[in-house]
Amino acid sequence: MNRLDYVQWDITSACNLNCLHCREKIIKNIKDDLTLQECKNLIDQIVDFNTHTLSIAGGEPLLSPVIEDVLMYAAGKFRRLVISSNGTMIDKEKALMLSDYVTNVQISIDGPNAKIHDYIRGEGVFIKAMKAIENLQTAGVKVDIRLTLCQLNKNLVIEYIDLAKSLGLSGAYLRRIIPTGNAKKNGLDELTSLELKECLGKAINYGRKIGIHVASADYFCQIEFNEKARKKAERIQKLNGEVIGGCAVGINSFYIMQNGVIAYCPYLPVFCGDLRKQSLKEIWENSEMFKIARSIRFNLKGKCAKCRYKFACGGCRAYAYVKTGDILAEDSGCWLY
Repeated sequence: MNRLDYVQWDITSACNLNCLHCREKIIKNIKDDLTLQECKNLIDQIVDFNTHTLSIAGGEPLLSPVIEDVLMYAAGKFRRLVISSNGTMIDKEKALMLSDYVTNVQISIDGPNAKIHDYIRGEGVFIKAMKAIENLQTAGVKVDIRLTLCQLNKNLVIEYIDLAKSLGLSGAYLRRIIPTGNAKKNGLDELTSLELKECLGKAINYGRKIGIHVASADYFCQIEFNEKARKKAERIQKLNGEVIGGCAVGINSFYIMQNGVIAYCPYLPVFCGDLRKQSLKEIWENSEMFKIARSIRFNLKGKCAKCRYKFACGGCRAYAYVKTGDILAEDSGCWLY
């Protein structure tokens, strides 16, 4: 347990948008955010775990008053240092600043045009995001885009991939909506498992056809549509739990809230520890929730318990929890069995 491949850190909850599907409510008061010194201490502790990727998000991370100092301190300490942004604040100056520190910037794009993107995220946001991508590319920063897939944009994935191609990007990413926060409040509907399979399959196959890498964070999607991932999953499954694939929470990844609390994941409000009270090493080694995470594949319910890829995938525990209130329940959004 001395290596972390991936850490996501929401450096602030402050945001200048109020997206229809947002998992967070807008919090303009950032008094609970970690101080700069606390941020530096956190980075040092993450580095001690030989972490591959640090992904900084929010809220909108560029609203954090310490963001540039944090990036400056983190630069060069990770193989990948990533910022996830809505793109509305990345002018030429910000793009140049980011180019000094980060390896990647991920911009949220929820459709191929202003009509759908602005409906979800707010008037005038699409054009700002497009300008942000242009500014970042001019500054030499690698840019990715990510779409949150719901009923509103499920029929626009081909056009979304065409947009990625026209922007000169190498990849376009999709993730399914988790019905929590604003998504639950606004009644944004997720796709059924069969709709999700059809939509992701169509997107991935089209991306291959035009030379765009299309991927989803869901491991069952990777197993279905990526031969290399499927063969890896089959090797893992044969080990019968000695190696765990899929969601790596508590195994080689974790998530940090803006106030230093470590939670199970951004969509699952189950808390594992508090970095203002404990060291990362103490939380990592002693958290009861992390201990549960490490053994959770042996206790799954429903179709996830019987799935031939239980140890290689395990479904999304956040989706199961949001839909049923039970972290061990089956992931009803998955079509594998």
